[in-house]
Amino acid sequence: MEKDLPRLLLVSEVSLSQEGTGINRTLVNLLEDYPADRLMLYAPDQSLRNDPTAQRFQKNVIAFPEQFLPYQKNHLAPWINPLIASSNYQLFDWLSLANYDKIADFAPEVILICPNGLLALVMGYKVIQSFDSPFLIYFMDDWVAFNHTRWLTGNIQSVCRSVLQQAAGWLMISPQLEKELAQRYKITPKRSLIVHNPVDLSNKIFPHFTPHSGKTFRIVYAGAIWTMHYDAIAVVAEAIYELRCDGVDVELVFHTGTTFWDLYKKSWEAWEVNYGYLIPYEELNQYLQLADLLLVASSFMPEYAHITRTSVQTKLTDYMASGRAIFACGPTYSACNQFVKTWKCGFVCEINRVSEAKKILLEIIKNDSDLSNFSYHNLAVIKKNFDANIVRGKLYDFIRIISGKNIKL
Repeated sequence: MEKDLPRLLLVSEVSLSQEGTGINRTLVNLLEDYPADRLMLYAPDQSLRNDPTAQRFQKNVIAFPEQFLPYQKNHLAPWINPLIASSNYQLFDWLSLANYDKIADFAPEVILICPNGLLALVMGYKVIQSFDSPFLIYFMDDWVAFNHTRWLTGNIQSVCRSVLQQAAGWLMISPQLEKELAQRYKITPKRSLIVHNPVDLSNKIFPHFTPHSGKTFRIVYAGAIWTMHYDAIAVVAEAIYELRCDGVDVELVFHTGTTFWDLYKKSWEAWEVNYGYLIPYEELNQYLQLADLLLVASSFMPEYAHITRTSVQTKLTDYMASGRAIFACGPTYSACNQFVKTWKCGFVCEINRVSEAKKILLEIIKNDSDLSNFSYHNLAVIKKNFDANIVRGKLYDFIRIISGKNIKL
């Protein structure tokens, strides 16, 4: 454990829950070795109630209000909620910072703002105005691109520009996202670091890869299925269904929450997708190892291009750590596809047609013995580049630099 790290205040919507996915999971994995007495989490009260913080991080947890005025859930919501949002953000600006005294007592030496939406970005901005500490901004996707929420004394675009401009350093999930933000706001970061989801290899067993040899060829998708994933997943699901109809022994298995399964249940059942339920993160690797191929999907839809172009999904490094090849379905500009190409960890399908996905998948299935090459390669890449000790070490050194502390070599 690192004993000389600066006191770090994390401002985010996520609660560092043990069961969380996406941004929450990445942050849990990144901060696992950060000394508990030198880390404070500042998160929304509702998030902390709904998804309790993992015991590892419970020493210093404080809350800020998620809202002052409740949002509506009736037929008037589309018209009323934007006004309520503006009022809430104005109140955040006018009212004093919640739990200011506790933050002051903790005396953060570095502040890390990791927003999953407007709330943490606005609160992070208020925190850095209240405390004279260097701070980092960590974006994991470009959700802010087309958000133009305004309130009486400000708007989200000006807040984002100010935070990026004043930050002592940027942490980004991809080089594409760093470039996108730098160009849009015409800002060059003082320092920057690309930070992917780290993988702890110490508790994993890696069996030798064996082709399916007469068994059903299994393709697995693990994780949430948001709207920005659905269209690409649907292409692959239909392609696999058509292969099955043609007599190919192949199956598609989803490990996802019941909410995501139920949302598109009719489609999944029509395409004969198997539901494998959501697997706890600690057990996920062994389930991924049961697959022959792992699916990651990025939307082809223009309205999600800003996310697809910049976001490297958490699951990619977890997939690689299973020693299985990845099948990335998405447009040519997809950051996930670029990741797969850069690290040579699988295959890509970049045309939004069932016939194209079907052709590529059939070729992979016919040449399944080639998959063993990806198995050894992916594990080697993970060990050299995304092992938790390596990723955390680079991040913690970056935090030390920001704080002004010397780095131990």
